[in-house]
Amino acid sequence: MTSMNDSLNVLPIILCGGAGSRLWPLSRTNKPKQFHNIVGEETMFVSTLTRVKQGIGFNYLPARVIGGANLESVLVEQVKQSDVDVEQIILEPLMRDTCAAIAAAISDLEEEAPERVVLVLPSDHHISDVKGFNRTIKIGTEAVNAHGGIMTIGIQPTRPETQYGYIEHSADKGPVYKVERFREKPNLKSAEAYLALGKYFWNSGIFMFRAGDMINELKKQQRQIWDCACAAALHGEKNDICLLLDKSHFERAEKISIDYGVMEHADTIQVVQAGFDWSDLGSWTQLHEIAPQNQFGNVEIGNVETVGVNNSYLRSEDRLLTVCGIDDIVVVSQPDALLITHRDRSYLVKDICQKLAQTNWPQTLVPTSGKQIPDSSVIKSWVFDVAVPYWAKNGIDYQHGGVFEALNYHGEPAELGGKRLRVLPRQIYSFAQAKHYGWNGDADKVLKHCFETLITTGWRDEGGWIHRFNNDGSVQDDQRDTYDHAFVLLACASVYRAMGWDDAKHWADKTQAYMDEQLADPINGGYFEGSKPVDFRRANPHMHYMEAMLEWYEVTQDQSYLDRAAKIIDLFKTKFFDHENWRLHEFFTLDWTPLPNDQNRVEPGHHYEWTWLLLKYCKLSGDTSVKDYARKLYATALSFGHIKHTDAAADSMDFDGGNLSDTARLWPQTEALKAAVAMREHNMPGDENLISRMLDQIYNRYLATPQAGAWFDKTNSIGAVTSKDVQASILYHILVAFIEYLNAEGELG
Repeated sequence: MTSMNDSLNVLPIILCGGAGSRLWPLSRTNKPKQFHNIVGEETMFVSTLTRVKQGIGFNYLPARVIGGANLESVLVEQVKQSDVDVEQIILEPLMRDTCAAIAAAISDLEEEAPERVVLVLPSDHHISDVKGFNRTIKIGTEAVNAHGGIMTIGIQPTRPETQYGYIEHSADKGPVYKVERFREKPNLKSAEAYLALGKYFWNSGIFMFRAGDMINELKKQQRQIWDCACAAALHGEKNDICLLLDKSHFERAEKISIDYGVMEHADTIQVVQAGFDWSDLGSWTQLHEIAPQNQFGNVEIGNVETVGVNNSYLRSEDRLLTVCGIDDIVVVSQPDALLITHRDRSYLVKDICQKLAQTNWPQTLVPTSGKQIPDSSVIKSWVFDVAVPYWAKNGIDYQHGGVFEALNYHGEPAELGGKRLRVLPRQIYSFAQAKHYGWNGDADKVLKHCFETLITTGWRDEGGWIHRFNNDGSVQDDQRDTYDHAFVLLACASVYRAMGWDDAKHWADKTQAYMDEQLADPINGGYFEGSKPVDFRRANPHMHYMEAMLEWYEVTQDQSYLDRAAKIIDLFKTKFFDHENWRLHEFFTLDWTPLPNDQNRVEPGHHYEWTWLLLKYCKLSGDTSVKDYARKLYATALSFGHIKHTDAAADSMDFDGGNLSDTARLWPQTEALKAAVAMREHNMPGDENLISRMLDQIYNRYLATPQAGAWFDKTNSIGAVTSKDVQASILYHILVAFIEYLNAEGELG
């Protein structure tokens, strides 16, 4: 950084609150306008960061950013997109307006740097003249240093605007003036009078102060807010550059803006006239004015075709948008909403948002199926009265032993050329869990048949479980696969709990002993893929092994199982999880070095599955350190892992969150449901709609088959079914997800 007097160092604080309702339906609570590429190639947030990279005659310090905890992943992601130093991202567990937010952001400066000049910037302004902006900030910095108090930035009005607040200033020569008073958004007559008088600025919402001066004002005018914000910051949870404010303290702060709470009654407040262009892009009309227009005065973004249309803003992010013979309109098409308004009346969009807030319209990124979301009693009935009986009747192979790999949509076995051993313990687990939670079918018959098949045809005398059967029960592949062994351990735990069979414990012990002796890696940790050498390793078998250990701990309360789970947690923290990018590596070399990103697609379903498992481990062990990992995995999957037009969790995506797969299997949807339920149980920030969104996906889409109790296994990017058979192994995923949901709803006692 440039060396200069500390009085010319400026600390930027960038505000990322608000939903940007005037740019609905593009701007939403879960992705406000500042995170969209509205003008140019950068998002407005990244542009704001770039603006405070290099001062002119002064020095910008590393910035602080403050925004909602629900925006954590997108904030971190966009900070990484810029090359600007960010000191801290302060996360609000709930919104308490700008007074509490700013108080929390500067609370540490009372002791550390009360003379520090602070610049507060909204993150959703469009300013193209960065040099002019920095010249204005230098003038403000020098004035604040000389006179103290609060310095606002005023914009010279160019029209009688009714959507901005105004600042009445003194008759000084400028460019720094004394503030006479603040004016609320006026009616048109008052706005015209302000423009004619020539002594009013638009209030830009940008302001500066010495930290100590603002702290003194907060203590004098808003002591309760100051105390709550300081306590929230002091007791907040720190991780890397993020500080999650303590909710119990922050929620007690009064909800009021800094304008009302402090600035209107501050002892010393001035305004410097902006020497730069400015727009808060607060309406579609303003966006039309600054965006590139074609020869007809139209802004056309996306798949748009027009005939006889002039002076309009037309944007489509889903379908073909055609407009004919109409002028001066705004049309914005999103997957779940369509806005049409006159360009000169786009200010009414905020009113329609307020009206929508009073309805049951779901504020989600994509449409639901349009059907009623099933309640817990419907889900319970589907599990115990429909699905489990269906698979107990049609999915058991009493002729050759075990279970069928898949069924067709008539309930008949599908010919797939063999059976994977792992499907058998997954079905055993499902039937045992159903028995434990109240299924009144013939569990004894089903489980005895399946378990007998498993131990008589799956286990080899020399140790370990085979990998694949032929359809007649003979061996097709006798390698020992770690993933398969993990599911045998899980199945044995569920049988031991539901049926009390000592044999289940016996076979689990034999399985564990074989894994420790033949599959374990004593040097690098964890287990190899199997008995046949390969040059890669995966996180996935270890995830299910940890699941089995947690199940055994729940059943027996034997600490040794929890200790084994803890070893997998260590692998997760040190090898599987990418701390910088909040991604889960899937594939590794033999020494646990992640394969290159182009060979290591990210799976949103596994992000959600690990979220659930980490929170389950936290609940059983009391180790709260894993909660932060769970939050980051969840945030990444939620922000980047859902297909835009269907809302389904995609099968995979690139390491940077782009290039989502065109397919979405059923199992990632069930894992998203489990994760959402677990996040709610642990009172962690997340999308409150995700539970209902995933219930809609699973029940109304994937389970809406011609055969009750069956499911569609895979859909494409427009929601069309692409799978031909009903994979039996998916029963495990559905059953676990629905049981987690039903337990949370109190349906299972």
